[in-house]
Amino acid sequence: MNPLSRILAGLLGVLALVGAFFFGLVVLAVAIGLGALAWLFVALRMWWLRRRWQGQSEPGGAPGPARPGASAQRETDVIDADYEVVSRQDDH
Repeated sequence: MNPLSRILAGLLGVLALVGAFFFGLVVLAVAIGLGALAWLFVALRMWWLRRRWQGQSEPGGAPGPARPGASAQRETDVIDADYEVVSRQDDH
């Protein structure tokens, strides 16, 4: 084999390896960018839903900022109401 063709084949091989490496870097950068965008979308969606859920826990269900000091757990709240017995089972 001609020494000149061997040198050219070696250079083309190195050039192909360098091109493949940089192509891989570009693909990796695009994948990381898409992952970051997906994470940002999910984070914003969770923030938005959390904001809506806190706003609906207000009396009247109107969206808005949560009360200062209001806890996220609503099990400890007490509903105070009066009731009137309309009928009993032994009234038939």
